[in-house]
Amino acid sequence: MEIRTLREGEREAVLELLDPWDVGDGWRGRDFFRRYVEDDPSYRDENFWVAEEDGRLLSCVQIFPRRLRAGDAVLPLGGIGSVYTRADARKGGVGSRLLRAAEDAMRARGLALGMLFAGPIPWYERLGWHSWPFARAIYTRADAAGAGASEVEIAAFERARDLEAVVAIHADYSASRSCTVVREGDEDWEGSLRLTGNPGEDFRVALRGGEAVAYARLITLSEHPILAEFGRRPDAADDLAALLAALFAEGGAFGAAPADAALEKALAPEGVALHPLGDPNAMLRCLDATALCQAAGLEPVAGESDAELLRRVLPPDRCLFWSADRF
Repeated sequence: MEIRTLREGEREAVLELLDPWDVGDGWRGRDFFRRYVEDDPSYRDENFWVAEEDGRLLSCVQIFPRRLRAGDAVLPLGGIGSVYTRADARKGGVGSRLLRAAEDAMRARGLALGMLFAGPIPWYERLGWHSWPFARAIYTRADAAGAGASEVEIAAFERARDLEAVVAIHADYSASRSCTVVREGDEDWEGSLRLTGNPGEDFRVALRGGEAVAYARLITLSEHPILAEFGRRPDAADDLAALLAALFAEGGAFGAAPADAALEKALAPEGVALHPLGDPNAMLRCLDATALCQAAGLEPVAGESDAELLRRVLPPDRCLFWSADRF
């Protein structure tokens, strides 16, 4: 068996390997994962690790290089996704070998932190990954909700009109919160607009004087409504509350829960309530403690475990990861 990165011309072969995966929501595996090959601006064949035997691919793991905020610091992150092993090749350790190879590659490339979304699966825990319950909430709206203070116009996102304002809002609102992904330049935003939808999204903006002052993105994952991302200008808490109330006119959604006291206060008159809970799917891995401390601007502590270091760098109750950046 050979553990290696994907070779030129093998993209269709790895998508064929992934095709049996029942990803739900009406997708075939090959079509769902094709987006992460063709639409992710960070994609490189060298980021796709595979196990091959007798001319066929048995297993795969994809690395998603990202930059993650942690307070005032920016951490080099290696996201892990597209983890799959053929049914007839499981139980033999090939998946573990492949994940270790991907972890070694991330360390060599200076990616000190690993992240994946799979739930607290014992297999990952045995390999050094830690369940990390990011701040999440169920957003619900009362049937007979009243109107709040905002008289803002709620409209569907229009790229030509709104993208520049949305980019600026995201840069300000997300930059002040740990565990959000840094998006730099048009390429990262192009990737976000193509990858977030499943396949589409309900992307709306709150307009004041024809300019977006708040935005929200709602998608469906595994048949559940997910509030994938939102943001607001500092003076637009009421406007974002009105926008979220409009999104939840026919129910609620599961989504990230940023510490935003002004927004929570503004949501009450709109009839929107937050029910906090941890995200059971997120897992973190410290790949290089020394490099992680250096990137985070922290001093090493003698005898500190990887889990203790991760809690210093990214306290779970302060972590905000937008589903729009999922991999």
